Amino acid sequence: MRVTLKQSSNERIFRGSILLRIEADDICTQIWTSCIFDPYQELYIWLGQIRDSQLPAKMIIDEEGHGVELIAEYLSDLLVQFRIEPWMCGNDTTTRLKITTERSELIEAFHHGIIKFIQDEYQPLQWSDIDDLSNTNWGALLKPYNISGQNWRTRLAIYRGGHGRVPETGRETVWNQLTLEQQWLVILHDVLLWTTQLTANGQITEAYALVSFYKNLPIDIALGEFDASWYEKRRIEINKKYGLHENFIERRTSYNRSALAKARLKTFKLGQLVDGSIRGIRWYGVFVDIGGYFALLHINAISQQTVEHPEQVFQVGHWVRAIIIWIDVEKGRVSLSTSDLEPEPGDMLKDPLVVYEKAEEMAARYNQNVVLKLESE
Repeated sequence: MRVTLKQSSNERIFRGSILLRIEADDICTQIWTSCIFDPYQELYIWLGQIRDSQLPAKMIIDEEGHGVELIAEYLSDLLVQFRIEPWMCGNDTTTRLKITTERSELIEAFHHGIIKFIQDEYQPLQWSDIDDLSNTNWGALLKPYNISGQNWRTRLAIYRGGHGRVPETGRETVWNQLTLEQQWLVILHDVLLWTTQLTANGQITEAYALVSFYKNLPIDIALGEFDASWYEKRRIEINKKYGLHENFIERRTSYNRSALAKARLKTFKLGQLVDGSIRGIRWYGVFVDIGGYFALLHINAISQQTVEHPEQVFQVGHWVRAIIIWIDVEKGRVSLSTSDLEPEPGDMLKDPLVVYEKAEEMAARYNQNVVLKLESE
């Protein structure tokens, strides 16, 4: 497989678009991509998902009206089915691409295409004002997923979720996992974007104030002389002086103390029946989005019979009905169970819809036999 990227030389094509051409042994396709590839965060995340077997991994690559998708689906631990749908894009009639390839070969093909594009054709001035295509560590995608050279999930949350797909609590969880120095480097990332916007709007004095304040931050961190309390105090003073209260930094630092998020969490109760969708699958369980919170449905809580792997029952995107069996408000954690909703042991393996249809009845029984006893103790 070979992936070729070519910059648009046609002024009628959307500025910053490229021609993506994918060739296999007996089939090929080419599509004009659009703003989704600028600044390339979506592509980076998509390749990271494929590398870590978070499949199916789908990415829209033509947001201008056609909804063309790159899709990689699981076939085995090594193989994925890779296709592009639909096979019509504007006036460009392409061959429908549907092939089987190894995950590593697919990622390597994209990696080589991107690196060659950066070396041969990439001209930042012809793209966006804020562009990190050449600054992203594309080579890290070639490393095995268990090597800590590529944290694409963390990157997804730090970039505010790749087009807003990560719930507030997902970003909060990632933020709390960062060290204090890492948090301030992320703040610096936002300040760079913010400063560019201020400059573009003619707010030169405000932009200069931010640059003067933050320019020594990386140096202080590198020398081990970073004083978080001083920076926080000074940051508040500068924001107040120049009227810079509503900005990226204020939102970023509020992730770990969001009263709204805590209030939402407090609406959950032990024994409560909830509906959600599968957002991630691991060998030890699945992560379920229940109204903005990622709750864990552990593999041992899926069924009263043994489940070898959660993929026996679930796929990413599946609807699931479960009952809350544990809550930790302070840590923002919720655990779910479907095994406690089974009318008969093993029903989740045979037909989950049977379990969901009887969910209200079984939830009432759980509350009677478990929750009331816990409350009375």
